[in-house]
Amino acid sequence: MNAHWDKPRMEVLTRLWLSGKTARMIAEKLGGGVTRNAVIGKAHRLGLTGKHGSKSAALKRARAFRPKGSDQQRQRVSKTRAYS
Repeated sequence: MNAHWDKPRMEVLTRLWLSGKTARMIAEKLGGGVTRNAVIGKAHRLGLTGKHGSKSAALKRARAFRPKGSDQQRQRVSKTRAYS
C-alpha cells in the first residue's frame, strides 16, 4: 500500500521526527495505513535521518578510510618491538 504524503502529513512527520518520536509512534499518529517503514523511508527522503555532521559518523568514516600502515598500526608495532 502506498501512503499518501500531502503537505500536512509531511509537516506532522517532520515535527514528530525532530521531537524524537519513534517511527512506530509516528506511523500510529498518522494512521491511514502508514507503516513504520513508510515513515522511515519518507524521513530519509526528506533528509531527516542523516547524521553526516555528527562526531560518531565522522569517526566511522575516518576509520573506514584509514590507509593500511596508519599511525595507529605503526605505534602498535613499535610498542611490541620495545618489549622484545
